[in-house]
Amino acid sequence: MIVQGEQITRPLVGRTHTAVIGTGSGGGVVAALLAEAGVETTVIEEGGYFRAADFTQRYDEMYPRLYRSSGTQLSDDGMINVLQGSCFGGSTVINTSDCVPTPPEVYAHWHKLLGITEINEEALAESQARVFKTLEVNKITGDGVNENNRLIETGAAKLGHSTDTFDHNRVGCRNSGYCLIGCSYDVKQGTHLTYLPRADRAGATIYTDVRVDRLERLPLGRIRVHGSVIERGPRIARVVFQLDAERVVLAAGAVHSPAILRRSRLHRGLPQLGRNVSLQPQMLVLAGFDDSRSLIPWRGIPQAVYCADFDDNSAAHGLGGYRLEGVYGSVAHMASDLAGFGAAHKETMTEADRIGAGLVLVPDQPSGRMNWDFSPRRGFQAKIKYKTTGEWKRRLRAGLKLAAEVYFAAGARWVSFASEIFPRLESPDELGRLDSFPVKPGVTSLISAHVQGTCRMGLGPGTSVVDQQHRLHTQPNIYVVDASVMPTSSSTHTMIPVMTMADRAAHRMLEA
Repeated sequence: MIVQGEQITRPLVGRTHTAVIGTGSGGGVVAALLAEAGVETTVIEEGGYFRAADFTQRYDEMYPRLYRSSGTQLSDDGMINVLQGSCFGGSTVINTSDCVPTPPEVYAHWHKLLGITEINEEALAESQARVFKTLEVNKITGDGVNENNRLIETGAAKLGHSTDTFDHNRVGCRNSGYCLIGCSYDVKQGTHLTYLPRADRAGATIYTDVRVDRLERLPLGRIRVHGSVIERGPRIARVVFQLDAERVVLAAGAVHSPAILRRSRLHRGLPQLGRNVSLQPQMLVLAGFDDSRSLIPWRGIPQAVYCADFDDNSAAHGLGGYRLEGVYGSVAHMASDLAGFGAAHKETMTEADRIGAGLVLVPDQPSGRMNWDFSPRRGFQAKIKYKTTGEWKRRLRAGLKLAAEVYFAAGARWVSFASEIFPRLESPDELGRLDSFPVKPGVTSLISAHVQGTCRMGLGPGTSVVDQQHRLHTQPNIYVVDASVMPTSSSTHTMIPVMTMADRAAHRMLEA
């Protein structure tokens, strides 16, 4: 049963065995598996419930409906836009559908860093296979690769670099290009079309438009979930929500799961809560082509081709190096990333169908921490403090140079980057200027879609927040199953890593 907030007109008080907070990659998987095993399961989602007919393909309407803070959740210095889905299905509704598992080297790094022995490729093989089957994962081929992504294939090949296409969870794609604001054709197999309907059919109760504010420990080990039914849109609290549970599974994301724990005073004895933040920042690169090259880059699968020749994975640091990936959002979205103002910006926009776009993705080591303000009316406001290290900046500049080389090899007339003060490159002869590319607040813009690490997994409360079964070290009937448990960046794309670990966590709960 799915109950939307507008249907709740008076304070709601209830009881369940397991409360799952969040419906994205982690919460959706756990909710389905527990409910299908006969566990009384209640699922709580702050965002709204939307179906294909509700996805209007208008960015001004869908960003406020589907994204946390309407897609404007920033690091505290304003340099990094931290994107998260906040709706029925979470980020699986608004991501680019790339299905990339955690590399074996990352598991080896976690073992070396924190002594983790139970999370590795072999231990997760069955879980990953189940996730791939549920999502109908397949490889992007044929006309799924649009002209924008083929630019990377063309340029990389001329330079002697290899490329590949992503595995993804689209089935029968229409190539509309609106992946980032919800698929109007029910092609993207997110949790809203896979795991959550399974949970619903198995008898779970799913509440949307309900915000969880804190947890309270009760006698006999039970947990009371305190929250508010909110008004969709402004997300202002209007009705009290209270639910008693034998077990709580937090899957509210790497920003809000630790926020709930801290406000519940469950951070005591867990000094790592809210620390060890990885944002895996990405920078947009734009390339202009002449009049003979019509790209129409906003049509087709936005993110299909990647060049991973410069990935650097090892047990010493997990993910490293950098990679180039094709990407596109919409004309409106890309317009905001084009340099210039007024007439100059308008002139550039006349070339929109001939401007290609990609991302330089640079994995990071944990270098951030979080804190939160809380308002009973509006909930949590995150303070994401993050520092880009000198070593990371050097890799970013190397990645930008690779991107520029690839685009020039593909025939670009100019290449620009997400900076208001760094002039675009007009030829390959100017690549050396990237050695001094500025990375600082106010002049540089970065994107994060893979925030991780705030409730990291490990062997004890001094170095981590949850154990290898995803249980809070200090409260064994509270679990965390989202990207916050990752000790370091788990992969270049986090949907499959989170789902795989959530599948394993749910099976361990059932075994227990």
